[in-house]
Amino acid sequence: MLLFAALLVTSSLSAFAFPDPNNASDLLSEAKKLYDLRAEGAVGLMAKTETIDKAIASLEKVYATGYKEEETGLYLIRCYNYKGRFACASASAKKSTFEKGKNLGEKLVKKYPNSVPLLYEYICVMGLWGGEIGALKAGWDGLIGKMKENTQRLIELDASYSGCAGERIMGYLYIKAPYIPLVLTWPDDDTGLEYLERVAKCSPYDFGTLYYYAEALHKNGFESKAKEYMKKITTMAPRKELYLEDLQFKKDAELLLKQWK
Repeated sequence: MLLFAALLVTSSLSAFAFPDPNNASDLLSEAKKLYDLRAEGAVGLMAKTETIDKAIASLEKVYATGYKEEETGLYLIRCYNYKGRFACASASAKKSTFEKGKNLGEKLVKKYPNSVPLLYEYICVMGLWGGEIGALKAGWDGLIGKMKENTQRLIELDASYSGCAGERIMGYLYIKAPYIPLVLTWPDDDTGLEYLERVAKCSPYDFGTLYYYAEALHKNGFESKAKEYMKKITTMAPRKELYLEDLQFKKDAELLLKQWK
């Protein structure tokens, strides 16, 4: 809507033109570089809003032109995901940012149903949005069921993608989703542990994998082993390319260990 609104304020139609493919290419390249720099200047778990906002602004311009729609949309969802997690100060801002990603993802996975990266990002942002509205509402409204269906498709398309991310998400859903009679009857701690045991072998140094595996172990009564894995996370150095993401898991692991004592 903003793009078309610009037509109304130009002195003439000839004064306005969509960015040509070369300009769109430059904007996309700039946005990807900004995304790679997203954690620079962060204070604690709060990222600099300027960096991610500039990336989003460039991506939204490119997306409006239709240039490399699949790739541009993918990065845009990633940016909404990141901004909601680490650059929004209020719950309402988080929710609206995740909702943008969810709506865009829903549109794009219909158009590119075999795009594994798009499907993965869509599932992630659905989960983040669900966290803002609450697990029970997400269950009643069908969001969790939709996440499970899409995760199963992700596994079928590429079970090894991003360190067996599909099975990691599936395991997380089984141990975290609320049991709701006649609505969500499949959540099960044992099944969740089975998934996450396999993922722990697939990606043994991934912060998220170890965190969710430790949670599943604890819920199934393996408290000593759960603490062992949580302690392992607290000794690991966050990866540069996933700095705030890993730091979040590290801080959460430290807090959970205190609760488990």
